[in-house]
Amino acid sequence: MISLVPDEPLDEFAFLQEAAQEAGIAWAVAPRVERRAVDVGDGRVVSALVWGDGDPDVVFLHGGAQNAHTWDTVALALGRPLVALDHPGHGHSSWRADGDYSPSTMAVDEAVAIAALAPRGCTLAGMGLGAPVAIRIAVDFPAPFSPTIA
Repeated sequence: MISLVPDEPLDEFAFLQEAAQEAGIAWAVAPRVERRAVDVGDGRVVSALVWGDGDPDVVFLHGGAQNAHTWDTVALALGRPLVALDHPGHGHSSWRADGDYSPSTMAVDEAVAIAALAPRGCTLAGMGLGAPVAIRIAVDFPAPFSPTIA
């Protein structure tokens, strides 16, 4: 009988080298990347992939039905400190009990995460669902990180 449940936990970073090779990105050594969770209240977290050393100044927001790994190839190509968030209800981030996943509501949680992970300021880059969330963050929460939108 074949088990569909692996005996060992999956390494979410196991395919980074393959992704780099497929994109033609030189691979000398695995980049520094770690998963972090930021408490946003009500027992919920917003999860993120934090790439590189130093203060990230770019935060990436994925589209609907995606997760922070959407940006892996971009992060590998840039080779700089950055953050890729999982929207609430996506990836490793907590689900909302109220089921409200509007851009304005997600922006509240994600602004808390950005303030914790990129407190010196950032450029927000969003695609699909990430774009209106980025706009809401920039409009509703301009301080302390004064985001710009790409």
